[in-house]
Amino acid sequence: MKKYGSRYLAAGAAMTLLLAGCGGGDSAGGGSEGETITLRAATGLSAQHAWWEASMVPWMERVEELTDGQVQFETFTGGELVSVPDEGDALQSGTVDVALVLPIYQPDQFPMAEVTMLPLNHSDTLIASNAWKKLLESEEELADGQTYTEMQFGDFKVFPVSTTQEYSISTTGHEFNSVSDVEGTSLRTPSRIHEMYAAKTGINSVTMPAVEIYDALSRGTFEGAFYSIADWTGYGFQDLFRYTVTGINFGHFNAFIGMSQSRWDELPENVQEAMTQANEDIFEAGAQEWMDRAEAIIPENEENGGKFVDFSELDQEVQDHFNTGIEDTWTDYAQLLEDNGLPGNEVVKMWRDLLIEEGGEVPEAVMNLE
Repeated sequence: MKKYGSRYLAAGAAMTLLLAGCGGGDSAGGGSEGETITLRAATGLSAQHAWWEASMVPWMERVEELTDGQVQFETFTGGELVSVPDEGDALQSGTVDVALVLPIYQPDQFPMAEVTMLPLNHSDTLIASNAWKKLLESEEELADGQTYTEMQFGDFKVFPVSTTQEYSISTTGHEFNSVSDVEGTSLRTPSRIHEMYAAKTGINSVTMPAVEIYDALSRGTFEGAFYSIADWTGYGFQDLFRYTVTGINFGHFNAFIGMSQSRWDELPENVQEAMTQANEDIFEAGAQEWMDRAEAIIPENEENGGKFVDFSELDQEVQDHFNTGIEDTWTDYAQLLEDNGLPGNEVVKMWRDLLIEEGGEVPEAVMNLE
């Protein structure tokens, strides 16, 4: 456990007075604006993970600054208090007050969270992150008078953080020089969307949380994974992966900083305002961290024998094989949601439009979805 104390007393005093003035002396949930509030913050991820190191920690520090030390955090990482993907349950049970939530790992609870993992023609971390933030903050009705966030995360107070860098395919050395090299390859898949894609291309999928991949790869349980290059160092994958196909986008994993709605409602208004402001302040830098990490990891991996192959350099038959099913994956995912009584067609179109608005590109058939 690590405790974050107030570090910015002088810098935060003026902002605290401003926030208190905005609150008019009253506090949400009946709390006092002058009380010291200590919050337990947790993640099952390592303390070196980009979401923790570049988003969660700066957010906590900024909240402490804006509240002049009124809010302090006790932090728990690496499964010390809660494991991936149980952070959301820990918030609802009161085990922790604030956490990094990875909803894609729990499709039974958050079936529409996987939408950011749909394969794309073009995107990057900033494009996808801004689209994800807009999706979470959208006031557009998705179905039954509810927004996307109300339908998926209605029990939580949600603070968007960046998505990961785009996902690539990496292996411990297995290369894709022919279609037969692709078919039968065992890859870790992070979502149902990747399971759908794998089935269409003859890849054997093994679904598990990222925290379990290193041991499985070391034992040879499977040959590689759909994963973000920028996230390798969070788990030590740079020591294992030796062959990576870039230039084809297999989506972006998402997360958010969350609190239970009931715990959020208990906080004083000035603290709520500080948390909201802090999230705006750290958001873009958190996204940039993923891009910076990727730039550093690639040459280091190459020096250790790693090989990066652009998709356009693969044999044309292999390219065609990989491209098969990308468009169908969008419609298959939408249909999966529709079959379960959810607005699948509407949510994939909403995600498509937000990506395009931010500068992303999708397959032509997806552009024509009506």
